[in-house]
Amino acid sequence: MQSATHTNEAATPPPRLLVVDDEPDNLDLLCRLFQRSGCEVFPAINGTEALRLASELKPDLIVLDVILPDINGRDVCRRLKADPALVDVFIALISSIEVSPDSKVAGLECGADDYITRPIANKELVARVEVLIRIQRALKARRLAEERLAQLNQTLEQRVAERTIELATANYQLRAEIAARQASEARFEAFMEHSPAFAWIKDERFRYVYLNPRACRFLKRPLAELLARTDYQLFPRKVARHMRGHDALVLERGVVVDVTENLAEATSEPRHCWTLRFPLVDADGRRYVAGMAVDVTEKVRAEEALRALPHQIIAAQEAERRRVARELHDGVSQLLASVQFRLLTVESWLHDRADQKVRSEVTRAKNYLGSALREVRSISHNLRPRELDDLGLVAALGSAAEEIREHAGLRVVCHLQRLRKRLPAETELALYRIFQEAVANVFKHSGAKSLELRFEREENGVTLTVADDGRGFAAATEPRDGLTRSSLGMVNMRERAEFIGGTLQVKSVPGEGTTVQAWVPVTTSGSTRGKA
Repeated sequence: MQSATHTNEAATPPPRLLVVDDEPDNLDLLCRLFQRSGCEVFPAINGTEALRLASELKPDLIVLDVILPDINGRDVCRRLKADPALVDVFIALISSIEVSPDSKVAGLECGADDYITRPIANKELVARVEVLIRIQRALKARRLAEERLAQLNQTLEQRVAERTIELATANYQLRAEIAARQASEARFEAFMEHSPAFAWIKDERFRYVYLNPRACRFLKRPLAELLARTDYQLFPRKVARHMRGHDALVLERGVVVDVTENLAEATSEPRHCWTLRFPLVDADGRRYVAGMAVDVTEKVRAEEALRALPHQIIAAQEAERRRVARELHDGVSQLLASVQFRLLTVESWLHDRADQKVRSEVTRAKNYLGSALREVRSISHNLRPRELDDLGLVAALGSAAEEIREHAGLRVVCHLQRLRKRLPAETELALYRIFQEAVANVFKHSGAKSLELRFEREENGVTLTVADDGRGFAAATEPRDGLTRSSLGMVNMRERAEFIGGTLQVKSVPGEGTTVQAWVPVTTSGSTRGKA
């Protein structure tokens, strides 16, 4: 095989052979024989493996034993020949048992390219394989060449047809181009006349050489008074300085600059314009700065109002919670406590005056009332804990952790660092709500046995961490479509963190728990920065 591939060794890969034989000794002998002759050899011990490897490897030649334990070699040959993906693969059947002429004819009729009988000399076997490979490669090359030639003929015919059409339409296009250029100039003038955007062109010295009518109306001057002027002659100095910087960037670097600018006087209402600047070069090579601007003042105001809406909703929710909590505490809770006290009096009075059944019913009613009173107080506390208003965030967190430890059956580890000065009320409330939402998710979804709560003061802020050892989940981001209750909770936590200028991170690993961490910036004076 080396002699067959020696001249094209650098360009042609070694022949790829698949040898199929259920006798390990024969298989090993054939593989070593063909490997020494320069082939890349892959063994298979049965028909099933031969079919799989042939589909994966697409060898040049398959040396296939006729007698196999699972599928007859002739059946394997038929399947391989029926596969369009293996059309270039040659198959040589080989056998030491079925050596009769009828067996050879049957093997060739099933599609085999050669039928080799044993015993056979190694040199003859290698030579016959070399011949088959040369034939296979020649046929493959011929088929590819024919396909390439057919493709080239088709491409040539297509190009001739296309070129004919191009030549036939060239004169028409040339005439149409002249008319279109004239119409284009008229359309450009009409477009600029009616465009809702401000448009302009400045030369290399940043002087206006063109302004469309809307730009002239915006500047409240006729075109003749605007040409050859600069921004410093038309706008306040601060505005003109920003515009000059953007123009210089476009002119020096040849880049497109996309910004939103306030073009109003310092004492007047903001006039926000979305501005797009880009380089322009004329036919003589002169460079210009072109630009277009759209008044987006109302859009900016609407976006600001939309961004403020969640904050207003949160503020309204907290105000309503505070009102309901106060009414529960000062109204319903006091009324229930009064009724409970009266039941205690009745229970004491009935101790020696009524039978056991009456006393039992009164006691049961007293217990139910006590449970209702505790439930009302719990609801009032969750709506607006008194500790948060009176003692601050750290005390409220500690009280909540103790309540979880007593009533939820969780092991709670607290590391709460006290602050020398309390945080702003809205910051404490937002962090406490984040803690409540995180703990609610732990109860409902995690199946955790322990909970770690940390509140730490850092150099530039404070960090609240709630970590559990529950089941966790695969992704720490909530789904955007079909939000679940837990994902809505994450959205609420993020909005509260952003409301006070902070950030929220959720880290979770399946089987290892979940960590919710909120960070809020704090100045040296103790107040939060940003939106808070």
